[in-house]
Amino acid sequence: MRGSRVLVGVLVVAGLAGAAIFAYDAARPRIDPAKAADAARNGVDLAQAAPASAQPAQGPDGRARLFGPARVIDGDTLEIQGLRARLWTIDAPDLDQTCLDKDGASFACGQAAREHLEKLIDGRKVACRPEGPPSDGDAWQGLCFVADAPCQDAGGPCESDLNSLNIAMVRQGWAVDLEGQYSEPESDAEADKTGLWAGRFDEPAAWRARGGA
Repeated sequence: MRGSRVLVGVLVVAGLAGAAIFAYDAARPRIDPAKAADAARNGVDLAQAAPASAQPAQGPDGRARLFGPARVIDGDTLEIQGLRARLWTIDAPDLDQTCLDKDGASFACGQAAREHLEKLIDGRKVACRPEGPPSDGDAWQGLCFVADAPCQDAGGPCESDLNSLNIAMVRQGWAVDLEGQYSEPESDAEADKTGLWAGRFDEPAAWRARGGA
């Protein structure tokens, strides 16, 4: 009888230890495999280099809210907190796309769109909140703002998309509207002949469909 009680006690202790290990494993921060491979190549310990506070905050829908310094990839894509963020419902020329300026001369409009987005951010921090349906691929999409604080559930720097980088890129003529959300700012840019509208250009989607020619 005494031996049975000892055996039961051992099993209980083992069960509690196993539960604790499972809870720790479930709660510990996960590291993206691509980042882990990059860190291994450069001899970086991600467990020390990426504290939990650096991880993107989650919104009510479970999608990340981004905040911090932004690296401009192209005219409608940023990289923030290690995630690639697409500016929702707009489309800017690809980096290797060319257009015609007001004098009919060819210029690298994709590069110009990226440079314009860089000027809008001007080295400041950017806050983004998810918008639209979840992306099918690995790219995050949403509305992004030059801001000193992260996006909140209500109010704050991200309350109105009128202040967003998305609408600024369309209104200033360096991106086109995709879904009719910003058709009026696009019409204003066309009427004012600003940005791409100063000359002639192919819509980025049409340019891609032809294989970038």
